[in-house]
Amino acid sequence: MKTHEPDNRDDTLRKVLKEWRTDAALPPCFQENVWQRIERTQVSSAPSMLGAIARWIGTLLPRPAMAVAYVAVLLVVGATVGWTQGHQANARVKSELGERYVHELDPYQAPRQ
Repeated sequence: MKTHEPDNRDDTLRKVLKEWRTDAALPPCFQENVWQRIERTQVSSAPSMLGAIARWIGTLLPRPAMAVAYVAVLLVVGATVGWTQGHQANARVKSELGERYVHELDPYQAPRQ
């Protein structure tokens, strides 16, 4: 636990800060250089599309209703894509197996193109 220090340290610090003066001159074009650095940081921090999407998601996801809706949409899209790809793969395998069966019954029959 911190102990409270006497106020006399604050008073001495205030006295020293009031007496402190500097005679150093600023470098030439100091103010212009400062404004140029500020402009460079503002230009480099231009938002990208990915950054904007990440910021948008970051502001919406802390809300429970939006988070649940977001997860539900992702699940539906994932299930739909998975079902579609599975259906296509199943149809392809079924066609290949049918062609193999026909070829086994009649090896001289020309395969379908």
